[in-house]
Amino acid sequence: MSRLHEMTPLQRQFAEEHQDTVFRFLSHKNLSIEDYYDIVIFGYLQAVQEYDENPALARFQFNTIAWTKMSDCLGKHFSYENKPKRKAHTVSIHTYTSGGLTLDEILPDRRRDLQAQTADRLFTMEVLSCLTESERQMVHLKADGLTCREIAEIFSTTVHTINGRFRRMRMRLTELNF
Repeated sequence: MSRLHEMTPLQRQFAEEHQDTVFRFLSHKNLSIEDYYDIVIFGYLQAVQEYDENPALARFQFNTIAWTKMSDCLGKHFSYENKPKRKAHTVSIHTYTSGGLTLDEILPDRRRDLQAQTADRLFTMEVLSCLTESERQMVHLKADGLTCREIAEIFSTTVHTINGRFRRMRMRLTELNF
């Protein structure tokens, strides 16, 4: 499909003279003018330009070219509108399900769980802010399940040093009432 460009005066005149083609097309397809005119008009205008600029199309009736282009635009519109992501169902927390229950009734602990997760996250961030960058890295590695031996290899040090660093971190956090 070629792109639309500014129409010549001759093309504009031709488009105006044959505009009833758009209305006949919509009527034939049982589509409302208010809803679909803006969709098919681009195919119509493209047909006007191509019919004028491509001499090989002169062997066809203009209506044939225009209806084909308008059908293409309509098909693309319907394809776009029917994509699964455009058909996503949304549910309000106040909307009732088919069983007559709200989301809060189905998941009663949902808000408490979110509050607990938020509180845990804030506490963790506060604790980590009391540590140096290398200590934070060690804590993250330990949380990821690495052993002290593996952490020692990453930091190019001994297991004894890593254990000592964790012991000093615990003592410091205890002093800060964590």
